[in-house]
Amino acid sequence: MKKPVHTPDLLPVLRPYPVAVKHAGVAFLSGVRPGTLSPRPHGFDDIPEAGRSRRQGFGLADRIEGEVSADSWAVHSSLDAVLAAAGTRDNQILRQHIWQRDKRFFPCYERVRASFQPKPSPSSGLGVGQVVGGARDWIGIDAIAVVPGEHPDRPDRAVTSAVYDPRLPSASHYSQAVTSGDLLFTAGHIPIKTAEPGKPLVQGFDDVPEEGRFLATGRSHPDSRDGPIAAQTWFVYEELRKLLAANGLGMDDVILSTVYLADLRDFPVFHRVHRHFFPGNTAALAVSGFDEVGHRGCKIEIELTAATGAAGKRKLIDWKIPAPMAAPAAVGIGSFLFCSGVVGLDAQGKPVTGSADVSAAGRSLVRRLEDVEVRRGFAAQTWACFERLSEITRAAGSDLKDLLKMTVYLRRPEDLVVFEAVRREFIADADLPAFECVAVHGPGPIAEAEIQIEAIGAL
Repeated sequence: MKKPVHTPDLLPVLRPYPVAVKHAGVAFLSGVRPGTLSPRPHGFDDIPEAGRSRRQGFGLADRIEGEVSADSWAVHSSLDAVLAAAGTRDNQILRQHIWQRDKRFFPCYERVRASFQPKPSPSSGLGVGQVVGGARDWIGIDAIAVVPGEHPDRPDRAVTSAVYDPRLPSASHYSQAVTSGDLLFTAGHIPIKTAEPGKPLVQGFDDVPEEGRFLATGRSHPDSRDGPIAAQTWFVYEELRKLLAANGLGMDDVILSTVYLADLRDFPVFHRVHRHFFPGNTAALAVSGFDEVGHRGCKIEIELTAATGAAGKRKLIDWKIPAPMAAPAAVGIGSFLFCSGVVGLDAQGKPVTGSADVSAAGRSLVRRLEDVEVRRGFAAQTWACFERLSEITRAAGSDLKDLLKMTVYLRRPEDLVVFEAVRREFIADADLPAFECVAVHGPGPIAEAEIQIEAIGAL
């Protein structure tokens, strides 16, 4: 049973969404920001001593790092408050996303996180153009967590691959993998050889073994273009395969692969390598383009969600349009439906560009919204996204009102007004899921995408 969590003391990233939604022993959190819980600090002087490890004691040197540290303290205080409102706490987090306005200051954030979360969850840390919800916010977070004791099939989180796993040391303060019941969540993995001295970056075909070079031509020009993303994708998937194997699982157990690219032009080559690891097209897939992934030249970051010993129980949902990617439209497992990323495609699988391309039901509204949209085509693509998502949920025996978490990727936060006008035509306020919004240069896997919706629903 879907249960929204509302509290007057906590502000969601966008009203009237709940701060969290609970279902089958899991809490899905809306985006958490430094201002979710008031009052918010503004510098080193406003936070406890535990958050001041980067302080030097000189005004100019401490100005920026003090702001980032204060925002990090505030966002984790807010996160703890939302978790408490949902009946859980930080040691039950299954996955955490960290949106950062400038990853140069990640060391400030990591110090604060370590003081809040000595046994951290798997996480992915991405650089964004702007943290939606506060123009000056440095950090935004969203999360999924177990609600202890709420469902017999959802035991407390178990860390199966910790921060300092010698087989694959983490690149920062996060656990590699955790489980609860029939689900396993990995951290976002990047193409850094963390187990080797100097932690070198995978830069091309020469940095991976022969089995990872199946796209190599032996000619320098094509291999210099395709090699970096092909080798990095192969390396990351291979490391994730090893991590799954250490937990008694294989790639066939993956139900969702979430992929972050630094350059959307790399999507076709990534897709070739993805098909190599998922020849049966049995895992849902979501791909978007971020301002910064990983560090030191990383072109890709990948996180996986897998079913622990329940691969035979999965329910694959086919696309009602020509398949846009080598992935099902969604995968159902137990009480949950994990959808592939949905972009604004028409019934023929082509990106819509305006009101003339949408169905008759939405043409009038989209035409009016085109007068106020910031990015041309945003309103039409938003309508198409909801139509595709509606098809997917109905095919799974569910409905849009059963969505538990919706993450929206767009280029400009100003278009949220247009998004909400369309959303209200499909989902009533009383049925809203948890909500996160991320502003990035590449909302979807292709340059024409102005919006992408990632969703998890109830079954």
